[in-house]
Amino acid sequence: MSVHLRFLSLTVTTAEAERTYRFDKPATVITGPIGTGKSSLLMLLKHTVGGNAMLTPAVRENVLSVQAEIEVGTERFVVKRAIEGDPANHVDLLDPDTLTLRSSFPTRATPGETTISDYLLDTLGFPREQVAARRDGVSRPQNLTFNDLYAYIYMQAREIDRQVIGHLDSYFDPKRKELFRLMFALTNSALMELKRTASALTDELKSKTSEHNSVDAFLLASDPRSDDELRAELTELRDTLQRAESTLTALRFELSEQSAADTTLREELRYAIQIAQEAEEEVVAARELVDARQSVVAQVELDVSRLNRSAAAIDQLSPYQFVACPRCMQSLTTRHIDEGHCVVCLQPDPAEADIDSAAIEETRAVLRQQLDDAHHIEQSDITHLHSAHQQAQQASFLVSSLRRELDAQSRDVVAPRFDAIADASSRVATLKASIDAVTQLRDSWSRVRAIEANIREIKKTRRQTNKDIKDMSQKLAARQATVIDELSRKFGDLLRNWNLPWVDTAVIDNDSYLPIVNGQPLESQQASGGGIATSINVAYSLTLLAFGLDHSEVLTPSLLVIDSPRKAFGNNDSDRERAAQIYDHFRTLATTYGKRLQLIIADNDPPPISSESFGKVEFTYENPMVPGVVHPGPDHVDRIGDEQVN
Repeated sequence: MSVHLRFLSLTVTTAEAERTYRFDKPATVITGPIGTGKSSLLMLLKHTVGGNAMLTPAVRENVLSVQAEIEVGTERFVVKRAIEGDPANHVDLLDPDTLTLRSSFPTRATPGETTISDYLLDTLGFPREQVAARRDGVSRPQNLTFNDLYAYIYMQAREIDRQVIGHLDSYFDPKRKELFRLMFALTNSALMELKRTASALTDELKSKTSEHNSVDAFLLASDPRSDDELRAELTELRDTLQRAESTLTALRFELSEQSAADTTLREELRYAIQIAQEAEEEVVAARELVDARQSVVAQVELDVSRLNRSAAAIDQLSPYQFVACPRCMQSLTTRHIDEGHCVVCLQPDPAEADIDSAAIEETRAVLRQQLDDAHHIEQSDITHLHSAHQQAQQASFLVSSLRRELDAQSRDVVAPRFDAIADASSRVATLKASIDAVTQLRDSWSRVRAIEANIREIKKTRRQTNKDIKDMSQKLAARQATVIDELSRKFGDLLRNWNLPWVDTAVIDNDSYLPIVNGQPLESQQASGGGIATSINVAYSLTLLAFGLDHSEVLTPSLLVIDSPRKAFGNNDSDRERAAQIYDHFRTLATTYGKRLQLIIADNDPPPISSESFGKVEFTYENPMVPGVVHPGPDHVDRIGDEQVN
């Protein structure tokens, strides 16, 4: 049977007022002049359950929030949603009796969170599946959402004479078909998973084929050698490398043997260098000592010279009495001189002992003895300096001799081996580089072979997947033929019961699941008039609705919302008769199924027939849908479809 979905009421809240619209009867007809809010009311129903609804400026500017009491499956609850801003990105789930908040669900998919779509589908008992959709040539599995299912519920006025459940939308059309198959049990989760797998395998095969072509083109452009030629060359290079490494090892062994023979000579040279360094240090120390001795001798010689000059001055000048300054020749006789002071320098006269000739001679003798001792020590230090210098020269000569001997031995024995080792090392490095280059090319060939194997495996898997799809589809084909035949019969009967003179044949297409009238799709019928296209579209949706109510295994929603079923109908007798027949069928469905189904219909004029199964909501310019807001009149009408809010 149909999945049960029913709106019990809708409450619209503005800053000035609040109004509740009830939908108690199996069918509710919303009437009123253009622009009074009929379509807006239907859009607000879609908005409350998380849909992307087109809302007029009057709604967006005045309505704060809407809440709807609904029955979903066996549950009853209230959903509430703001109109604008961030709060509109969530739908609140309220207790229907206390209006306390139970949960809040995001309207858009959020990692780790249950959306309002997830909750509604689960509550309906409708499977949550993904469709193997493709966009821009790439497989991108898309979730089937409650908003997608709502396309089968809501027939919008602007689409009712143009397209059937969004079939002209290339992005949505794959979802439309999968939803049809799910609702009528023409597919199952296993088959849908196989289709997604097949789509993903197609993309993977395309990617691997492109990768294979790219690598293959690179190899052909970079090196013409085949993989077999590269394999043979690699074997030869490895053999050559082995021989070169053996030669290099032998040369290094010979060099290590010769180095052992040079060890004694190197030790002698190291010891001689140490002795030479010590001798040089001794020469430096001896030279510093000689310099110090020479300084002492020079100082003593200065003391002797100074003593001799003082004695000579005393001997020559002491007998004279100066009456004039020996410097400037001015008279000294007029100066006042203290007793016992020099008339020239005015200093106290020296004591007699200080100018004693014997004392001076004794001092001179002491200084001469010191000078002799200093000369003797100086000569001894000079002799030591000469000896240290000779030892240093001998040590330096020994170092030079040992170095020449070691250099000659290295030049004749070691250096040629070093040259040979360098050549052998260069050869080994070149061979290794060549092996790396060939190995990289072979790796690319290995990658080509791996990709080819992967492509074969993908093709094999895809063939099996497509076979499984075909086998499973064939098992469902009998049911599809039965379902489509019965739908076609009911659809054709309904159109003929409306006495449409232009209907010869009317069926549901077995592949697209769309209505085909007189062998033509809906878009081809538009040339005959919008009323004809509208009649076909309404008949198609009513057929699906009734079929679901009659078959327990079918999951079509029990709700159908129709905006302007008489759109593009004229006012002549035949148009009025056709409108009456459509409404008569609404009455028949409402009477037959009662509250197992719900029809919500928006129309400009009142129903052409009466029925106790019809509830009524009526709007006027004095009493429009948005409560507490004065309508500006018929000359200032905002139509649904002019703007859209997401």
